[in-house]
Amino acid sequence: MRIALLSANLNDTVEAQVEQIDNYLSEFLSVDLLCLGDGYLRGAHKLTGNYEEDLGLSMNVDSKEILLLREVAKKRRTGLGFGFLERDDNGIIYNSYALIDGGGNVVFVQRSKSSKWKPSDDERYGNGDGYTMINYRGLKFVIASYGDLEYMDNILALNAMDPDAVLWPISLEFNPTEWRNEGLNDLATQLAILKPHVLLVNTYADEEGYPSGGAYLFHEGNVKKELPLGNTGILIVSSQEIKDGV
Repeated sequence: MRIALLSANLNDTVEAQVEQIDNYLSEFLSVDLLCLGDGYLRGAHKLTGNYEEDLGLSMNVDSKEILLLREVAKKRRTGLGFGFLERDDNGIIYNSYALIDGGGNVVFVQRSKSSKWKPSDDERYGNGDGYTMINYRGLKFVIASYGDLEYMDNILALNAMDPDAVLWPISLEFNPTEWRNEGLNDLATQLAILKPHVLLVNTYADEEGYPSGGAYLFHEGNVKKELPLGNTGILIVSSQEIKDGV
């Protein structure tokens, strides 16, 4: 299986985000799973901490936007992973990540376990309960959310599950030079404790205060493949590389 980690531009509308995904899938039909970063469907809109405003950026799993993406995945016969702001039936907002298969079916939705994404202590911003092993085309992996891997309890829980990989969609702003000189080494050291491969994918916007892009494959604290931070584009990782311990 070929996985594409896509560091993509954040646009102003959900429609533009969906169109961008469709365009990428039409160009990269040789991949089996296309994964985008944290909060991708929200585009360039930041959370404010004002519940009513943030609620307007949220959507449920049956929303028209996600139905459009299900149709795109089915049309292109390619799996799709993306971050979005989820709203449940009780009005609780979650930072979530959806996985859709090449048949257009929602395979799983992971809600952020940590609270780092939250703009407010308002109880109407919720947390996920834990992690679930996903077996997608023979690759066993778990989705961790932005902030999760900063906590040892989460890392130990993931190690105990023994997946082949952890998919880690993030939303990280960092100066590329400082990242290369210091930030990347710090992160690699942190991830050395994690036994499975880590597939990191970051979103991108060419503005101060927004994510800085890039995608990485880590294993045992080492960078195995990379699309350097500061860039948009695609990093291809195969399930065979992961299983072979590359």
